[in-house]
Amino acid sequence: MPIIDQGYQHWSGRLAGHRWRWLAITRHGVKIAMRSYFLRYVLLVAWVPALVLVTTLSAWGLLERKSKLARIFSQFMQFMNPGVIAYPRHYRAEVWRLAYGYFFHVELFFAMIVILIVGPGLISRDLRVNALPLYFSRPLRRIDYFLGKLGVVATFLGMVLIVPAVIAYIFGLLFSVDFTVLRDTFVILVGATAYGLFITVSAGLLILALSALSRNSRYVALLWLGLWFVGGIGSSVLTAVHQQQRHYAYHRAMALRVAPPHGPPWGGTPAAHEPAVPTSRNWRALLSYTANLSRVGAHLLGTNMAWERLSRLEPTARGRRRLLARFGGPWYPWYWSAVVLAALLGLSLCILNLSIRTLDRLK
Repeated sequence: MPIIDQGYQHWSGRLAGHRWRWLAITRHGVKIAMRSYFLRYVLLVAWVPALVLVTTLSAWGLLERKSKLARIFSQFMQFMNPGVIAYPRHYRAEVWRLAYGYFFHVELFFAMIVILIVGPGLISRDLRVNALPLYFSRPLRRIDYFLGKLGVVATFLGMVLIVPAVIAYIFGLLFSVDFTVLRDTFVILVGATAYGLFITVSAGLLILALSALSRNSRYVALLWLGLWFVGGIGSSVLTAVHQQQRHYAYHRAMALRVAPPHGPPWGGTPAAHEPAVPTSRNWRALLSYTANLSRVGAHLLGTNMAWERLSRLEPTARGRRRLLARFGGPWYPWYWSAVVLAALLGLSLCILNLSIRTLDRLK
């Protein structure tokens, strides 16, 4: 039929629901991002900590079964307290929590790099070429556009954070061959998944908001680096100065043989009969974006709780305080970081709402 003839032709193709309209944007964004060889290299290297996590959980399962192979791995665990090695099932949950804690501590660094590669051009590129009218001339809402762009970030962060955590958990179950391991560690899987989703939503919306502020993706990348490094460096410097002041005040008070204005500089309380869990109101870590993410992750994974229980194996209160100050923490309330991240999330949503407009507002 000529194109000038008027008529109706029935659509014989496959109909798709409106709820999956954002998926086309995600697929296209992932396809473009995967063209970067540097991104592929980063994703490959990011799986190395996952292999370490799988090895750790599998080795602990063999240690619980008193396998002959466990003797080989036990030689690499001499840094742990002998009581933990002697009763591996008794301290199963604590070891799993700490293993996942170290895994996410390393993977958070790779997640920030992945976002630096993928995120800056997601919206700024559309603004530069004026592609928004093309998007919204189709049956596409702003929420679909945002979900599609967020799905690109979520895909790669899921490959770095969530998928390796779930795979490592499955391997840990297979090597344990004990039904009680599911009862003891299922909450850890839930916490790890929730932490991965929390990082994905928080960092994903933040990089989208930064990408909507400029048409140049290089400026967006610089903003992300500034948020990452400048905040982290400022927090580290202020924390180091605060610790130095505590050291000076404590040793000066001890030299004068008077009661120090606070506990020992390594945290905790000076009296042996008082609790060994250090408390801190140090707000300086709140300046670092990654430190706030780590604090929420420590709460979801329960790493501080695990260190508290392992510290009870130390014979003296002083040793317990030093162990907690060296490996545990941060000890300030986790909801402080949650409030800071919630404020950034609200700011990101406001920026996206004001920066991206549909066709009826593009006048």
